[in-house]
Amino acid sequence: MLVDQYGNPIRSTPPAPPPRTESAVQIRGGRRPYTAMDNLSQMYPGWYEGTYHDTPAVAGRYGLSRSECRLLARGTYFTNGLFRAVVDVAGAFLVGDRLTYGRFTDPGLQAIVEDFWQANSFSELMSERLITEWFLDGEVAVLFPSRANGDVLPGPNEPALIGMLDVSTSGFVVDATTARGATAGAMAEALRVETATGQHLRWDAGEFAWAAHLGGLWNDPRGWSIAYPAADLAIAYIALMNMRLNVHHVQQRLLAVYKAILDPAGRDPEGFEDGGAYEWSLKARTFGRLPEQGGVLPIAVRPGYTDPTSGIKYDGVSESIDFLRPAQGAADAASDMRLILRALGLVIGALPEHFLGEGGNATRTTAASMGLPNVRLNNKRQASLSALLTRIFRVEIKRRAGPDARFRTVKGSRKRVHVDQIELPWVFPEIREEDMEVIVKRVQLALGHGLISDETATADLGYDPALEADRKAGQAPKPQPGQPTKTPQDGAKEQP
Repeated sequence: MLVDQYGNPIRSTPPAPPPRTESAVQIRGGRRPYTAMDNLSQMYPGWYEGTYHDTPAVAGRYGLSRSECRLLARGTYFTNGLFRAVVDVAGAFLVGDRLTYGRFTDPGLQAIVEDFWQANSFSELMSERLITEWFLDGEVAVLFPSRANGDVLPGPNEPALIGMLDVSTSGFVVDATTARGATAGAMAEALRVETATGQHLRWDAGEFAWAAHLGGLWNDPRGWSIAYPAADLAIAYIALMNMRLNVHHVQQRLLAVYKAILDPAGRDPEGFEDGGAYEWSLKARTFGRLPEQGGVLPIAVRPGYTDPTSGIKYDGVSESIDFLRPAQGAADAASDMRLILRALGLVIGALPEHFLGEGGNATRTTAASMGLPNVRLNNKRQASLSALLTRIFRVEIKRRAGPDARFRTVKGSRKRVHVDQIELPWVFPEIREEDMEVIVKRVQLALGHGLISDETATADLGYDPALEADRKAGQAPKPQPGQPTKTPQDGAKEQP
């Protein structure tokens, strides 16, 4: 029982002492960012069953709202360093800095793709913006100039400059029909925005490209944030780190606990009975001269005190001083934090813990096998991004060459194929479980038997096929074996 100097049980916290100059460092990101969507009754539009004209009784029937998920993911990205790092690592794992395209047989198609790629800086757009918004929002709306919105349309011989719409814009609507297809990108037939000023903007088919994560489930064209499930885990991790920092801070201030006997018959210096308060205060002040980096907490112990509630009598007590052990329980906290980090890596993209700076018990052999689920999941995500790129470039190809444009796909052949049937050769960074030695052997075997082209071999080895082809074309031809190399002395005098 803790009592004051008068022997009364301490029932409430005493007034806080003046603030000290030093304080425990708190890492930002340990609290959920305010999203203005904390009230479930304000979550609209939510995910609910029914037609688009039905109004749900409580928006977000399944406890989710797209707006809440999107805003929480965005807010956590800017306030939680761990969450931002994990999102950036997962995005870099997909696109890196080597996203490019292969060569096309048809020179006209090659020129359209090159112009559009360079004009819109697609490598930078993908790595710096599109992949981040894809993870945080789960939706991507790529817009082309539209005459209905008063845009100046580019000519057929110049590339279009695209834009990306903020899907959280108030009044944004996706019109969709399953008659166009079963995926979100296919079923979207128009994008509409009604601004706060009453302006109506609209992009019809051929003027936009749409992609949505988990879009198309139950014929829903909208998507959900990929990173949202990891937000709470990242916040919990930082919160637990702050708790541990606070524990260490308190323990480095509180070195020991001193239990001093409170004599009920004690007197003050003038001889008046004070219940031992004067003598106890002397003992407490003894420890007040310790350095500022530590202190002792005095606790009064009253012999013979009987708790009126429980009837327990406290006898046989003696004075003692107990020194605390700093960081007690840190091992348990470390185990808990590691579990949270594992779950965080799992939900963001099956990232093993050694990708997040926690080696754990992984060895070179186990790390390779542990990365297999990550490889499969990210191959799937690369396929989704490849489909989005294909939709974007098909819009541009049809705009410049016409909706019925056809191109050659086989060198020397007269047969032309519609652009919707041509597989556009996007080259993403390879995500594989094999090491480089295995990849080289497989490429050599395939080339030796004529199973793959030189471009495929170049991409498999991690090089840019289009860039290397251009560089090789600009090189001087190498002399054939047995052919003498011409020197300046053999011919005319070199010009300066």
